[in-house]
Amino acid sequence: MLLKSVKRLLATLLVIALLLPAAGCGKVVGRYRIVDTLGEQSYAIAFRNEDYVRYYVEAALQELAADGTISGLANSWFIEDNTYFASRTNSLDQFQGIPQRTLIIGADQDAYPLSYIDESGQFAGFDVELARAVCSRLGWQAEFISIKAENAYVELSSGNVDCAWGGLAIDPDTDGITVLTPYLTDNLVIITRSDIGAKTLRGLNGSRLAITVEQKYIDLLSADEKLMNRFGEIKRLTGGLQALLNALNSGEADAALVSTTAIQRFGA
Repeated sequence: MLLKSVKRLLATLLVIALLLPAAGCGKVVGRYRIVDTLGEQSYAIAFRNEDYVRYYVEAALQELAADGTISGLANSWFIEDNTYFASRTNSLDQFQGIPQRTLIIGADQDAYPLSYIDESGQFAGFDVELARAVCSRLGWQAEFISIKAENAYVELSSGNVDCAWGGLAIDPDTDGITVLTPYLTDNLVIITRSDIGAKTLRGLNGSRLAITVEQKYIDLLSADEKLMNRFGEIKRLTGGLQALLNALNSGEADAALVSTTAIQRFGA
């Protein structure tokens, strides 16, 4: 009886040992494989404190969520809709009248596919299309200028923008501004191509890693000296997340540090 139990235990251990390598291969998303997760970030929309424009935008978003506009946009931009917006039909009916205006929106031009500059030199992306849909619902005009998340408070308080929205990972607890509940959370990951790339971090020893020039990506990588030393070359590229994916697809890089939202769009 004891011998049978030992044999059964050994057989179980053998199965586990055989499965471990497969489990370490990482999740495949379309044409990419995630080999390591370095952190998490949440995207949000921010306004000046006490600025009533926030309530108009929030109500318009609730209506667009209720009538399916937001889910339709999300499904056109991502492999799956991971966004969250509160839903309420006829939310704008609470207002007696909506004053007409141009809404100046600060967006990150390097946050593909949420917000980026397309080939025609115009802002594009999920957030950009949604912001335009909000302005259309309100009868407003939308104007976009480029900002970074770390400058959201300065840009808002100075009056340079009315709203910080477009691929911006803004801390909800930031003093001096009003931040709506984050509508999307993703991870910062190291990826390879699923067809020819390494399946584990060990397979990336001596390889070329592409990262953007943004400080948050540099800081994230620098925080793990062992991880940095794994790569033979770290290529810092301009052009945001789309440039990193292009480098990976072309073979210019063996791996890239990107957001999971980026591969939700370009991974199909």
